[in-house]
Amino acid sequence: MARWVLNTFSTIELVVLGVGGAVLLTIACVLVARRRFPQLADSQFEPVADSLRVVYELIFALILAFVIAAVLDEMGNAESAVASEATSIAELVRANDALPAAVGVNLDDSVNRYVHAVAGDEWKTMKDGKQSPEATSEIEGMYASYEAVPERVRQNDFYGKALDDLHEVASKRRDRLNIAAADLPTMLRVLVVVGLVLLLVVEYRPHLGRVAGLAFMGTLAAVVTSAFLLTVILDYPFAGQVSVSNAPFKQGILARFWSDELAYKPKPGDKAQPLTAPRLQGVYNSTAYGTLILRCYSDDPRHTVRNCLPGDTRMRGVYRSHRGTITGEVVDGVFRGWWTEAPGHRMPNYAGRVKLKLWDTSDGPLIAGDWSYGYKTFHHGWDLKAIGGGPPPDLVERLNDPRTFIEEPRVG
Repeated sequence: MARWVLNTFSTIELVVLGVGGAVLLTIACVLVARRRFPQLADSQFEPVADSLRVVYELIFALILAFVIAAVLDEMGNAESAVASEATSIAELVRANDALPAAVGVNLDDSVNRYVHAVAGDEWKTMKDGKQSPEATSEIEGMYASYEAVPERVRQNDFYGKALDDLHEVASKRRDRLNIAAADLPTMLRVLVVVGLVLLLVVEYRPHLGRVAGLAFMGTLAAVVTSAFLLTVILDYPFAGQVSVSNAPFKQGILARFWSDELAYKPKPGDKAQPLTAPRLQGVYNSTAYGTLILRCYSDDPRHTVRNCLPGDTRMRGVYRSHRGTITGEVVDGVFRGWWTEAPGHRMPNYAGRVKLKLWDTSDGPLIAGDWSYGYKTFHHGWDLKAIGGGPPPDLVERLNDPRTFIEEPRVG
């Protein structure tokens, strides 16, 4: 019931309906008590209630503080479980990248499906405290993918590391689902509700004037009801608007699985700027596809890499994700080229077009990249930020290797 309420109404609606309703109900009860029992102000109610207030307020405050601390701790555990699972998946992807490309790419495909199932369908089912059959199927698919790895690759140390990471992912998913299904003990919840009602009864002050009495009881009802509502909202860390985000599954190296969703979108005030080869050359980082280095090259048979000069347009580069390469030309202020990746470095799945445009944003210059499989529809999200320091030695070595110069195939 509580999950349904949290998933149906916004937080503002819950505050208005819950707290506002409790205040109105309390004021109504006070008005009824004043009309039906006017003699309470001269009876023994006040002395008896006064003798109980200090002890009862202390007991109720301790119970409420215990419940709030418990649900806050559960919310923290949920956030830690999500972050920890995402970290294990990221480590799994890095282990896949260290395996032979033909194997690693296929394993990444199974990880991609699992990440989307978790961040998509399972995030919806966890609102009701349940697991997603789709995510369960995908994690079984990951195990099947690793079982299908050739025997020669299984001797690779990184394969053993990847298997360990996969077991960690399964274990941490179970922890996350256990937290999503958990709930406060019913008796403790009932105790808080009964205690809240009794507190309002004990705190009733019949000797106060009409306006003062209504203001006092209304304020008290708002405070204690807000505290109770807080325990309900935080008790279900994956339900309602105040819930744990799936953002960790879209950050770091896992961003490669969400390139279209995370792609740069121009904001008011952002302006497109013309690119030139000298301006584009350098070292960049892409959250989705790792570090990239771009340089101009000479016309000799080895396509020797060199620094760009005014008037240069042709460029080549390499990046870390699946030993990728880029070759292209800056034309009319836009870099247009051809990307390739291991294992095949060719169409339909391992090569395609790429476009890079320069944007002047409020956060500084940004290279917004689009890419496609072969000549199919462009995807977004190959966004690049320039990074300081010298070029990474491993990328420099690959860039100087003439075999990394792979041009767009000529058609016809």
